Amino acid sequence: MFERKPHIVVAITTFDLDALRVSLPPLGRMRERFTLVIHNDNPAICLTRGAVRRMYPRGKLHIINAGQNRGELKSRIALVNYIRDKNIPCDWIVFVDDDDVLIECTVPNVGPDIFAIVQNATTLSESLTDIFKISRGWTNGAPIGKTGPHFDITGTMIRAKILFEFAEFMQPIIPDTEKLLATTKYRVPISTLLWAGINTFVQVRHPTYAPIYMNRTNYVAIRMGRATTKYGRTVPANAPAHKTISETIKKFTGLVELVATQNMVAENQ
Repeated sequence: MFERKPHIVVAITTFDLDALRVSLPPLGRMRERFTLVIHNDNPAICLTRGAVRRMYPRGKLHIINAGQNRGELKSRIALVNYIRDKNIPCDWIVFVDDDDVLIECTVPNVGPDIFAIVQNATTLSESLTDIFKISRGWTNGAPIGKTGPHFDITGTMIRAKILFEFAEFMQPIIPDTEKLLATTKYRVPISTLLWAGINTFVQVRHPTYAPIYMNRTNYVAIRMGRATTKYGRTVPANAPAHKTISETIKKFTGLVELVATQNMVAENQ
């Protein structure tokens, strides 16, 4: 008897719709089958199916056009809630930044206590022409760029049921999280923040669950240009800035651990 192939959702949040010209065409060349869900956080522009199909001509597609700008944190949570509320068949979810490239979304045969599959990412930051060299053959190592383990929500295969639980958990603490993020002038990478939060949440709620690392490249991060600001916040460029961001993420995981533990105590009373 053949095992059922897992249902996969590729999730993209976007504000600058031009960036989709980077992320969408490679998805159409992947061998794996998946459902694509895009959350457009730019209320000034309606993202149409026709516009997406010109870049990504095949596969199941859902588009969410937000009525107001929510920001990256709320956009990612809203996208997960949409997948759950619409009952989209989904076992695993992988997030992709709109200006990055996913080259593979294969799910290995893992046990039920594995909640995430961490893989490698190759970062390109030198030449614009390097983008056109990206291929699926990079899964076993890229000839250019810098490659290493990618501890981030983007490019990481995460069990849908865990993301559904985490999104519901996050809803009441989003205001506190936003206040925490506002305490630093630097832009805290939301994808890294959420990955740290998910791991902390799982350690409390599902202590027997764990992520695994697979020494295989499935993601290419495009870091062209030297912008000093992004989304109105200063992009970290030195050691003190990175230290401040690490401390902010640590405070966030402390908040997640505290609230998750309190919730468990309340449930057991």
